[in-house]
Amino acid sequence: MARILLGVSSGIAAYKAVDVMRELQRQGHEVRVVMTPNASRFVGVETFAALSGHTVGIDLFGHDETPGFDHLDFARFAQIILLCPASANTLAAIAHGDAGNMLTTSVLASDAPVVVAPAMNPKMWHHPATQANLNLLTQRGVAIITPAEGTLADGDVGIGRLQDTATICAAVANVATTHNDLDGRNVVITGGGTREPIDAVRYIGNRSSGKMAWALADRARARGASVTVIHANVDLPQNPAITYVSAPTADQLYTACLTHAVHADIVIMAAAVADFRPTSTTAGKIDKSTSTTLELTLEKTTDILSELGQRKSVGQFLIGFAAEAGHEGLARAREKRVRKGCDALVYNDISVPEIGFGSDDNEITILTATHEERFPRASKGTCADRILDCAAASSSGRSQ
Repeated sequence: MARILLGVSSGIAAYKAVDVMRELQRQGHEVRVVMTPNASRFVGVETFAALSGHTVGIDLFGHDETPGFDHLDFARFAQIILLCPASANTLAAIAHGDAGNMLTTSVLASDAPVVVAPAMNPKMWHHPATQANLNLLTQRGVAIITPAEGTLADGDVGIGRLQDTATICAAVANVATTHNDLDGRNVVITGGGTREPIDAVRYIGNRSSGKMAWALADRARARGASVTVIHANVDLPQNPAITYVSAPTADQLYTACLTHAVHADIVIMAAAVADFRPTSTTAGKIDKSTSTTLELTLEKTTDILSELGQRKSVGQFLIGFAAEAGHEGLARAREKRVRKGCDALVYNDISVPEIGFGSDDNEITILTATHEERFPRASKGTCADRILDCAAASSSGRSQ
């Protein structure tokens, strides 16, 4: 069962959050509550405190006599965050990173999956600003429970009523099912782009940002895995719950992969490894004034993915990536999966605008021996979950 942080925002539907909390408790979940200040106008803080058995978070800065970092405590507690009801204001705040109260700050401070049950006036629901916020949250992997249609407390009729308790709890159960599906698994992920030195200043490299690997690592950790990221030249914030190993060149990445992959249940090769490197490297800086041309002799680097495919232990699940361009890319990806010995391969067409290197979104096709599934453009966090869904469903773990 999961630890659920219930976030209650203001609105007449706030009283229904009590029933939702009780049902989640009956299902065996541990529930704690944070509220927006205005939510307490509809349901008293004491009600949630008594029924949850815990202090309710409402004051962002704590009490004068016991100041602290309550929002971080609630964020660390949460394995799943349920916002019920979620007002239009709360949706806008979490969509745009507004940490103005205990509820929104707790959401921003957590990497737990988020389920949102909105409730509001129909005109507010259909307003383009609200719909844009919902689309943005969906792209980031937030699960949205569409409100029910009917007569609302203000007398208007339309979409905006908070969904029934059973529907809301079923959505939470669906997230909980996948939340710990990688519990006990060791996952190794490579990311970024290697740089092969020409001299002490210059190098041959590529444009990989490492964002896809970072999303995979964060989502795998959130789903219970022990995660090691082997990264090449990535400048992104690091999650303290994840182990990071720096491997700037193809040779260093190869060595690190051999060291760590042997212990892994799932290996995801998202790094962009240089195919060639200079045969020799100048110790200092090459003086460009000595010549109008520069000739480099290149040699192939080790094919790390193929090597791991040959060394793969029984029960280990190996995922490769194929960043291709053009109409023939998918055919090349199919051939690559077989040739490299991958259990699955993630194909993306880097010629498609706005999903190439450095983008926050991606559009992927996952290829296995038995099926192919294309996923439309979504955030890299959402794509990461789709990739991990495949790994969790198909891998059984290494033989002991």
